[in-house]
Amino acid sequence: MAMMDKMRRPLAAAVGALMVVIAGSGCTTAPTVRVSQPVRCDQPGSTCVNDLMQALEDWKDAYNARDPRRLQQLYAPGALITDDEYVAVPLNGPALPVFFDQMAQRPTARMRWIVGNLQLFGETAVRSGEYEFTEEVAGQPTTRPARYSFAYQRIEGRWLILLQHSTLRP
Repeated sequence: MAMMDKMRRPLAAAVGALMVVIAGSGCTTAPTVRVSQPVRCDQPGSTCVNDLMQALEDWKDAYNARDPRRLQQLYAPGALITDDEYVAVPLNGPALPVFFDQMAQRPTARMRWIVGNLQLFGETAVRSGEYEFTEEVAGQPTTRPARYSFAYQRIEGRWLILLQHSTLRP
């Protein structure tokens, strides 16, 4: 311990001298941009609920635009999707592109939110409720009401989907 204390002062002096040399050498570097951490959801001034509602709209917009890559970016690494057609699709590995690309092959499919309940648990949230899918099949419009649950986590200031479950409403 005493040896470390002896080394600290000379090391600190050397670092200080080096900084003076660098500063006086005319070298310039790009300024560092510092981004403050987002306000925690349980703090005053938090926009968590608004940000989460926007994340839900982003999902609807990406789905309705039939944009598989944009939709995929709304999920956290390792997230799972379970529904009546797919069982536990992991969002990595060979199943990933197949799942999202199949969605894009249904150009008339659209969805709309019907009702939802939101529970916020700090940096985690659960949205559940009902939504409705419409699609033209063989020239005829079809409607499929479904129930959903989305589990979100706020990661680096963004709400990302951890788990999505959908089932057709009986």
